[in-house]
This record gives sequence, C-alpha cells and structure tokens, in this order.
Amino acid sequence: MSHAAQAIAEDIAPRRASRTRKILAALIRQPVGCTALVFLTVILVMALVAPLVSPYDPLFQDRRAILQPPSATHWFGTDDIGRDVFARTLYGARISLFVGLAVVSVTTVIGGLIGLVSGYFGGWIDTIIQRLVEVLDTLPSLVMSLFIAAMLGPSIRNVIIAVTLAQIPRFVRVVRSEMLKVRTHDFVAASRVLGASALRIILTHGVPNLIPTMLVLGSLVFGIAIMTEAALSFLGVGTPPPNPSLGTMLSQGTRFIGIAPWLIVFPGLMLTVSVMALNLIGDALRDVLDPQRQ
Repeated sequence: MSHAAQAIAEDIAPRRASRTRKILAALIRQPVGCTALVFLTVILVMALVAPLVSPYDPLFQDRRAILQPPSATHWFGTDDIGRDVFARTLYGARISLFVGLAVVSVTTVIGGLIGLVSGYFGGWIDTIIQRLVEVLDTLPSLVMSLFIAAMLGPSIRNVIIAVTLAQIPRFVRVVRSEMLKVRTHDFVAASRVLGASALRIILTHGVPNLIPTMLVLGSLVFGIAIMTEAALSFLGVGTPPPNPSLGTMLSQGTRFIGIAPWLIVFPGLMLTVSVMALNLIGDALRDVLDPQRQ
C-alpha cells in the first residue's frame, strides 16, 4: 500500500508540468484572449513609463491652455485648470492598475488561504468560516466598499482595504468549493497514508490544483477592483485630489460634458478598455481551463 501511494505521489509533478504546457499552448491559440492581453500589456507599459510617454506633469496647471481641445500639443486636450488630460489619464491608469493588482494579491492570499482551510478541514471550522463569510456577503460588494471607504476616509490605501474586504468572500466561496473536490482525490489519500501533514497537503496538492481557478477569478476581480476604485473616486471617497484618478476625472468632467467632451471620453475609454481586456482574458482562461474542452 505504501509503495502504491508513493507511486501516485511521484506521478503528480510530471502531470502538472504537462498540463501547464498545454494550458499555455491553448491560450496562445485564443485570438480574443491574446488580443486582450496585448491591449492590457500596452496599457500597463504606457502607465509604467508615463513620464517618458507624456512630456507634461499631471499636476501642472497651464492657465493659458484651459479647456483646449485635443491637438498636437495636448493629445487628449486640457481640463478646466489647464492640466494635460493625456498625462492625467496615464497616471490615473497607473493608480487604477496598482489598486487592482494590490487587491488581487491580498485577496488571493487571504481569501485563498481561508477557502483552503475551510474546504479541507470542514466540520465546525468550515461552519464558522462560512457564517462569517455570509455576514461580509450580505451587502453588494460596491455598497460595502463604499461604506468602508467612507468610514476610513479617502486614500489609495483605504480604497485597497475597502475593495479587498468586499472581494474576500468571493474568493473564499470559490476556493472552498474547489478544495472540497480536491480533497476527495486519490493523491490526497496517498499523501495522508504517507504521513503528510494537513499543511503539507494543502500547499502541495490544494494550491497547485486551484491555481487555474484562482487565475480566472483573479482576472475578473482585477477588473472589478478597477471599476470599484473609479466608482469610489467618482463619489469622492476614493483616490484624493489632486492625484489623478480615472474616476475623479470622470466626476470633474461631467460639469463640462457639453463644451469639453474629451474630459470624459478619454478617461472613460481607458477605463472601459482596461476592464474589457481583463474580462476577455478571464473568459479565455476559463475556456482553456475548462475540463470539458481539454
């Protein structure tokens, strides 16, 4: 029995490596997902090298160029106090992507760990965790984020905290559901026979088998985090002025929508393209990782 269990455990690593190669090859063959990945990469690179792409400081006010339409000098025009909209859009995208990445990272670690523990141990531990998750999940995520952000005050850090707390229940539920399936597999039973601890089983079997699911969920939460940050900034409880934020730009631009539509068109396009690209990448990953398509 011990030799059979050892054989099952040793066969896991080659299967995982082969599956990873298949996933990457299938993802490359996804035209929509690859196109979305290219768009997202371009946005990410432009946001990271914003000082090199835009010659203007996003906070610089040129009183001689107020509400100027798009031109060769100001590609996206200027706002009501003479700030370059192109520079502010790039720096705003940088803040949005940073918030999204931070939310996904923290939510994946905390929510994923709680979901793994809940799904693996079950019993009273699972019951307590799920009741706490239900309490956090009583309000829609946007409403909960708004409540927490308003209570903590406007800042990038508080936005990350608010959005993370609102998204953790989503991760916990999905990871728990998948872990309930993983713990019934033969390789988990083989590890128990070999004397592996619960922590070792979770880290060596639970985490690797849940990575595909967490990748898909992470891409979707990334888009939700960007939209939520923009919504909180639009309402005045997100990224505080004068820091450029896509949501703040949209809020301020609504006052001039009739005479300066570029104030909301370009930030809105940046926000729409970023979130759409993330959603398309998530859909492509879901199709690639669907067992029925393998």
